[in-house]
Amino acid sequence: MAPFKSLALAAVCMSLLGCRGNRSESPPIHLQQNMDFQHRGEAQEKNPVSPDSPLYRDGRWMRLPPEGTVAVGHLKADDHYWRGRLPNGKLADALPARIKLDASLLARGEDRYDIYCQPCHGTMGYGDGMATRRGGGFQGVKPANFHTKKLAPAPIGYLFHVASWGQSTMKGYAAQIPVADRWAIAAWVRTLQVAHRADPDTFPEGTEITRTVRK
Repeated sequence: MAPFKSLALAAVCMSLLGCRGNRSESPPIHLQQNMDFQHRGEAQEKNPVSPDSPLYRDGRWMRLPPEGTVAVGHLKADDHYWRGRLPNGKLADALPARIKLDASLLARGEDRYDIYCQPCHGTMGYGDGMATRRGGGFQGVKPANFHTKKLAPAPIGYLFHVASWGQSTMKGYAAQIPVADRWAIAAWVRTLQVAHRADPDTFPEGTEITRTVRK
């Protein structure tokens, strides 16, 4: 068994010596050339064919989908979920069926609200966030106060709609915030509105919402 052990040890040593990591000016050996130099195009590139005879007449690699087709996972037939509207076109005043109102939804809504909305609208939604106090609003227009007579009774679909596509000088966040998180934010804003209208004496002593409302 000793000779076999010696041979095995020698093989290991030789393999380690062969992987010293030395640099070389020579190009690496490509055993499968067609995997590295294949005829294909990247997004935003022109056709790699001569301009006189492009593969596509518009000279681009990126193609529009065939008319009437929808990519997998992008079928947005549920207007309530994707656009906050009912079949009759009116803004919905309830969460979509696939959104469950529970503690985790409100926790997610508060977390996303604090990131995207709180700097302008403030922690409690009075339009007094740090960015507002320092800059006074954008182009002279201050962020909305969610507790005004106009916005307090607004349907939750309106809150989702504004978060998605913006309102006045506020830009929409549809590109930055996933649709489920926008519903979570809308649910949290509605929670702030309900807390604002509630009697502080009905809240348990020592809770954060009690201290904020009583100030």
